[in-house]
Amino acid sequence: MCGRNFAEVKGVAFVCLEHKTVPAKLYVDLPWKGQRIRIYSDKTGQVLDTYDRANTVLKTIRAEIENHSFDPQRYLKADASKFWTANLLEFFKQHKLKSLAPGYKAYFSYMVGLAKAYFGDQDVRDLRKLDLINYKDHLEKTFNWKPKTLKNVLDVFKAFLRYVKDDLEMITTVPSFPVVDVPDTAFKWIGQKDQASLFEHVPDQHKPLIAFLMLHGCRPGEARALKCKNVDLEHDSITIGATFSGGVYCERRKGRGARVLVIPIHPEMREYMVERVRNSHPEAFVFVNPMTGRPYSETRIWKLWNKVRTAAGVSKELRLYDASRHSFASQLVNSGVSLFTVSKLLGHSSTKMTERYSHANVESMRTELSKLSLKKKEAVSMLSPRKKEPKRDQ
Repeated sequence: MCGRNFAEVKGVAFVCLEHKTVPAKLYVDLPWKGQRIRIYSDKTGQVLDTYDRANTVLKTIRAEIENHSFDPQRYLKADASKFWTANLLEFFKQHKLKSLAPGYKAYFSYMVGLAKAYFGDQDVRDLRKLDLINYKDHLEKTFNWKPKTLKNVLDVFKAFLRYVKDDLEMITTVPSFPVVDVPDTAFKWIGQKDQASLFEHVPDQHKPLIAFLMLHGCRPGEARALKCKNVDLEHDSITIGATFSGGVYCERRKGRGARVLVIPIHPEMREYMVERVRNSHPEAFVFVNPMTGRPYSETRIWKLWNKVRTAAGVSKELRLYDASRHSFASQLVNSGVSLFTVSKLLGHSSTKMTERYSHANVESMRTELSKLSLKKKEAVSMLSPRKKEPKRDQ
């Protein structure tokens, strides 16, 4: 108002002694590597509108200069927003959505949204392990999730930080994440006899699809997406390279880095495959709903399996996935087929994923144990009482 400088009352404020006013905004003015830099906001973009806020930034800058971590770009609002975690999470989401299965996109966006709401404009370069621990605690208090869901959400944020480090090169290290103890999934499976009993309750017009799932161990989405051109009758093989994600046809299998899978045709399915493939267009789907003539929908298969379970008097906890893919793998492993072979049939990238099908089959163990014995043929048992030897004459 008067054109003169404000007077500083140390530790309190800048003030005009004549008019008793204080400045509306302040800035930190310093020379840096041959340049003169004026900083008008903190690292979150908050304008320095009070003496205390400006003084706090000044102290922070002095400490950063002393430990050689000062970067003036982090205090410029236009540049600082580039490092806001929420902004980068949105960029990460748009980048990832292009390659995700349609059925997973909504869930993925939801998990990213949770992180955006929590971290907001926090600078991604300032994230430390404590921030991740606090995020985990926040999720546990806010949501009544199972450990697996919590781990999924944290894994998405971990993937984000790796993206920031490896692709954007904005950070040099990813902080270690808090451990979430996820118990082993106890999935269900059934033996061949129970499988055959269930199969008897499948309506005839739907038996080809259910038989294919039980005899080949494919995922339902892969079976639904199978086309006649994928069946090689000359070599008795099937190429699986696509899947349905919900109602969307995807020209790649489910799973990170999933490759095209080639498997043999089961003998019990060959007759159906021959008739279907030879009389259909190469682009036609192998399995179609007899009622519509179109590929089975996810809902249609779910309703079909519910009717089969109900008719057989089986618990609703037994999913089609359990009675087909899980049972397929479990039966093969427990019958002595190598993990390597089973992993190839399932399309696993390594046998590590297949090891969970090595169940403790009590009956097979009983059979194996019967091969062991402490009794020897034509020999006296060590555990049976010994016969007394006749006394010798003195």
